[in-house]
Amino acid sequence: MTSPEPKEWLLDEENELRIEIDFDTKVKLRLVTGTAEVFGTELGQNVDYEFSGRKIAVFTWHGCKILITGTCSVEYIANETPMLSYLNTHIALEQRRVLATQNNKAGPRVLIVGPNDVGKTSLSKMLLSYALRQSRQPIYVDLDCSEGSITMPGCLTATPLTEMIDVEEGFGSSATSAPTAGSAVMPLAYYYGFPSPKDNSKLYSLLLARLAQSVNRRLEEDEAARTSGIVIDTNGLIDATGYEIIAQCIKAFSVDVIIVLGHERLYADMTRLHKNSGVAVIKLAKSGGVVERDNAFRRQTQNQKIREYFYGTSKSELAPYSTMINFHDIEILQVGEGSLAPSSALPIGEDRKVSETHVVNVEPSENLLHSVLAVSNADKRIEPDILETNLAGFIYVSEIHDSRKKLTVLSPCPGRIPKKFWWLGSLKWAED
Repeated sequence: MTSPEPKEWLLDEENELRIEIDFDTKVKLRLVTGTAEVFGTELGQNVDYEFSGRKIAVFTWHGCKILITGTCSVEYIANETPMLSYLNTHIALEQRRVLATQNNKAGPRVLIVGPNDVGKTSLSKMLLSYALRQSRQPIYVDLDCSEGSITMPGCLTATPLTEMIDVEEGFGSSATSAPTAGSAVMPLAYYYGFPSPKDNSKLYSLLLARLAQSVNRRLEEDEAARTSGIVIDTNGLIDATGYEIIAQCIKAFSVDVIIVLGHERLYADMTRLHKNSGVAVIKLAKSGGVVERDNAFRRQTQNQKIREYFYGTSKSELAPYSTMINFHDIEILQVGEGSLAPSSALPIGEDRKVSETHVVNVEPSENLLHSVLAVSNADKRIEPDILETNLAGFIYVSEIHDSRKKLTVLSPCPGRIPKKFWWLGSLKWAED
């Protein structure tokens, strides 16, 4: 079959080419002339960038020519974008970093809030990319457990960034697979195991506080990170639970800048709540290219993220290892919804909040088939410490051998799994 003819797009200054690509389609993009960027990361001229299952925006400050090879589900040029306001926000944050460097103080601690599908993660990438282009080394904190920008869905993560964010791979899916991947992006991850903070708000709050402790300790020890500051990406909850999480974030991370994206009432509430607190509240408009994603698209995004963890991407392929494990060599643990007893069965005087962080053992069975389990770095089962222990990585259960008391798992690293405590959450994946 002959390759499709590339389609040429000419962009004037401060225009944006918005494209959406289906998961079963691959599209190549090339910058021919001029300059352009994708979420703050500059494109190289005459380099082919390949995308699949993505919604991206190619922005140019000075004009450019783009070639697209392949079929996009949506493609159009927009001449009205909020990019100038995003750049101005970066400039204001950079001024804070300059002052922090001069006075050996902490840089800006930015919290990005707003409902689902307003572009919080995209804005995070832009602000981080612009900071990296200024030779800063910010820390990215991802509190959105539904998709997983850095690693698997279901995690609360933090990553010190020292290199530009990859145009094709984002924060680097292959880098989260194994230490041998050779990337500078190695996240600190705590396993929550559910798609929404509402599923177990007690556990979510516990892990958020633990992650904040680790980030604050890193900021104390690393001068470059301290003066560069942090950018915190949040979930899309803006109800009572969401407001509680925002308040906890502000306190735990000592947030001094709140960016409200695409929601007038939330901006009014944040302004009122932090009027005399010294916290700056900024309102930014969402990009017109941001579209609502349905549950099917979110699930496909999760599946793609899981697959990339084990197999990598076309740019950086990985070869996972299949290992057989004895039942008695591991302990599979669960916390929260799946292990909660009915209220009537709780001991007198014990409330639901206590049981939400109660750890129980899970007996290996066919129910584990196709589960993605998180491998804890804990060496001993001591509660609540084991809940607050970060992760070594993830494995996928591909086969259960009940009669032989064994299970077969897929792992990104060769050899035996280094730790015996594995967390079971709600994450399932059917390997192709």
